[in-house]
Amino acid sequence: MTYDSNLIKNNSNVNKSNEEFNYFTLNKRIFNELILIPRPKNILFQIISYLACTCTYKNGLVGVHSEIKQATLCEALGIDRRDITGYLKQLEAMNFIKVFNTSPLVLQVLEVPQAPRINDIKGLLLYVLTNPQQFNFHRNLKRKAAFFETFKEYNSQILVEKMKKAEVPEDHQPIEQEPDDYDPFGFK
Repeated sequence: MTYDSNLIKNNSNVNKSNEEFNYFTLNKRIFNELILIPRPKNILFQIISYLACTCTYKNGLVGVHSEIKQATLCEALGIDRRDITGYLKQLEAMNFIKVFNTSPLVLQVLEVPQAPRINDIKGLLLYVLTNPQQFNFHRNLKRKAAFFETFKEYNSQILVEKMKKAEVPEDHQPIEQEPDDYDPFGFK
């Protein structure tokens, strides 16, 4: 059998760095534990695959960049609405996902390679607050406002905790008055 190297070079997907590819990756543990076992585990595989397709790249978060509801998930996969909560609990018990909120659905797919581990809702909000560009929140301000409005009871707690942890350097000299040409972003 001969191998033609031109086949790869001439592929329409190769060497097009300006195009984003539409694919997802999961740890092979999902395949080994879910797809090789008969029903109902293959339903769990369908759910985890769907969630992996909707999560934001690198961090595995679903429901931050765009809102998702359990009803939407059921419709897309043809699952009875009464069963979805049980399936999500099974996936969480198997340590494939971490659910932070159920309405709207906000969770993390833990089997996305190199995803940061976020322990609780406060950790999630702090992560989103410090990484807005990963969710396009610097451009989509309406989605940012809607997301943080969902968790408004946590926002003030997080900001207070963040301010408590902030340190002022010992050699810090207070500024009595800002100069007229002061630019906080450093642009001249």
